[in-house]
Amino acid sequence: MIVGAIEGGGTKFVCAVLKFDDSNIQEKPPRILKIERILTTDPESTLDAVVRFFKNSGIECAGLGMFGPIECRIESPRWGYLLNTPKPGWSDIDIAQRLQKQLQVPLKLETDVAASGIGEWKWGAGRGTHCCVYITIGTGIGAGIIIDGIPVRASFHPEMGHMRVPRARTIESRLDEFEGICIYHSDCLEGLASGPAIAARWREAPENLPTEHPAWRLEAEYLAFALTNIALTIAPDRIIVGGGIGLREGLLDMVGKRMRELLGGYIQALSSAEAIRLFLARAKLGNEAGVLGAAELARQLFNSVSKR
Repeated sequence: MIVGAIEGGGTKFVCAVLKFDDSNIQEKPPRILKIERILTTDPESTLDAVVRFFKNSGIECAGLGMFGPIECRIESPRWGYLLNTPKPGWSDIDIAQRLQKQLQVPLKLETDVAASGIGEWKWGAGRGTHCCVYITIGTGIGAGIIIDGIPVRASFHPEMGHMRVPRARTIESRLDEFEGICIYHSDCLEGLASGPAIAARWREAPENLPTEHPAWRLEAEYLAFALTNIALTIAPDRIIVGGGIGLREGLLDMVGKRMRELLGGYIQALSSAEAIRLFLARAKLGNEAGVLGAAELARQLFNSVSKR
């Protein structure tokens, strides 16, 4: 089976043609036959480039993991439309219906983080779990809840990056007074702890901040608040952390230590340092998580269409 996979991001679209080995589909991820990264500019130019990539590729189905917020409900007449996205020029744009029509194959849509979560659940750090949460911390913060390979959502998809978190205390024990950068909420999690928020707060790119810089203790505090909230409300088997900030060396250890303090022994399954270490996992699939997850979406769709 040959499928198309699209990871639609705010800075780039990653497009790939992949082949599933039907004899070993549960054990091995599909083989990438070709892949291209397309700069996200205006919708017209970007989507045209995506369609050109797949021309004469022989794909039978396609999966799309798209930045959001986006309408994922297939029963909605606005299925596949971007909603109030902070990406300039992209709000109220038809993405999925247009691509499905122009690619001339069935297409299955989820958010970009849900697609990455599916990839990690099936072939990465979430393998063997019933329920996992994949959270990426980088240019933005977003998360997907995956139960047995299916993203959880109802009338809208989760927006955990915009949860409200308490104000952390600085190294001087003062409440953090940084106003935040989210254009909708100012000081939500993304507004306080994303890569651009770190850069705005400290006036330095995160990658240039040394390990001992107070930025990382503050970052760990905010992420510990968020991951504790996720643990208490969703009770997943595992939380998988990805993204350029999330995979910063040593950060997840700091988060886990603080998370254990915040839980205070209340959740017995997470009462030990070892339990927290196993509960919080670094993403394993790297830059391929999104396209592999989108390929799995395409495979699921192909199987459902074949059974009709």
